[in-house]
Amino acid sequence: MSPVAIAIAAALAGNFLLSLGMILQKRHIAWIGHKGEKDRAFRLDRLGWFAGFTLMNIQPVFNYIALTRLPPNVVGAAAGSSVAFTALLASLILGERLGRRKLAWTCAMFAAMGLSALRSPPQGAGFFPLVLYASLLPPLVAALLALAARRRRKGPATAVALAAVAGSLGGFMVLSLAALRLVGGARPLLWFGTPYIYVYLVAGIGAFSLVQLAYKDGRMSSVAPAYYGMQVLWPALASYFVFASPFDPIQGAAFAAVALCVAAISRD
Repeated sequence: MSPVAIAIAAALAGNFLLSLGMILQKRHIAWIGHKGEKDRAFRLDRLGWFAGFTLMNIQPVFNYIALTRLPPNVVGAAAGSSVAFTALLASLILGERLGRRKLAWTCAMFAAMGLSALRSPPQGAGFFPLVLYASLLPPLVAALLALAARRRRKGPATAVALAAVAGSLGGFMVLSLAALRLVGGARPLLWFGTPYIYVYLVAGIGAFSLVQLAYKDGRMSSVAPAYYGMQVLWPALASYFVFASPFDPIQGAAFAAVALCVAAISRD
């Protein structure tokens, strides 16, 4: 098995765990804000939610492995697989419908992701920390606006907005993880001497908190595509500027195809 194939497998495995974790959290979200008796159902919901939380926090390990052979924009694009995994797991665990068209779009998305990895040019020779920080500012501003909108009115629209912002913060985490790999390698203790671990944590906490609110306000079928779509697009675009990643037209078309498949799966 080639190193690139191992990296792709790692990215997909991590996104499967992320999807399973999000489904478990959605399935057992009722314990948060529970006002009644802490009975067996409450304890099971709490246990299931924390199981999902654990799986979601294992996923970055797989992304780190994937980043050893793949550029950040490809690892970010691999996040699109999560919407397919979520659709499958939502069918199995939440009882949501999984149709043939959704399966067809899922296959097309995996093909596009494979093409994006195979067409990866050499990783960019540059790294611009100020641009990395700048790519965090739009999601943070959008988060404040979405939270202000939620205070005025809760509903499906605000749920999608919150999920999209959470996804962009999740996409930023791939960029900051790539920065950590560049400066610290496989020595995690060195990470804490850099600012990148702290912006990673800010983005992670923000993404986690916002997607919980989205779960409360909307259905998984609308929340997940917004989350995963932005998780694909934000690092795919920003990495060209943060890491001076070379642009390949066919790879760019593959990224666009991944985004199209994410949108199609969400509508099916």
